[in-house]
Amino acid sequence: MNGSIYERELAGIFSGNPNVIQKFKKKLDPEEHKIVESLLSKPFFVTRSAGSLGADLIALRYDYSLIVEVKSSISETIMFAESSGQRQDQANRLRDLCLRAGLFVVYAYRLKNGSGDPWRLFTIPAEPNGRMRHLYDVLPKMGETKSGNYFLKWGEGFSLVRLLDYINMEI
Repeated sequence: MNGSIYERELAGIFSGNPNVIQKFKKKLDPEEHKIVESLLSKPFFVTRSAGSLGADLIALRYDYSLIVEVKSSISETIMFAESSGQRQDQANRLRDLCLRAGLFVVYAYRLKNGSGDPWRLFTIPAEPNGRMRHLYDVLPKMGETKSGNYFLKWGEGFSLVRLLDYINMEI
């Protein structure tokens, strides 16, 4: 499947699309349904900005602003050190752009064919400013190899449901 399918899925979840949320809930435990359903009444404004120059999604709500890069794989680890260096270059570019604005990038890693909540969230090590710092502090940071290349280990990420539960505590 094309990665844009997962961008649309995540955009639909964040934006409170009832059809996308209903489909997503089928993968979750019943106690997680209410957490995800909170997006029906408190959705984000989401715009897809896919392309090699920016992040995939921008999700805005009165209390949070998320700059999201979406990655997907059937493997539990995504290495950014492929021969072209494109993933690593993009990560560094996004980190630098966000740092200039006092922000941070959220990497949303979708495990293909995963059971339960297939989404895990990470951020690039940075020094963001402002009141969003608390969210940055709770998100796991992307791993780095000895040579400085990033990697994502799905099992070490913050689940999407857990993120939604966390941001709902703030409301």
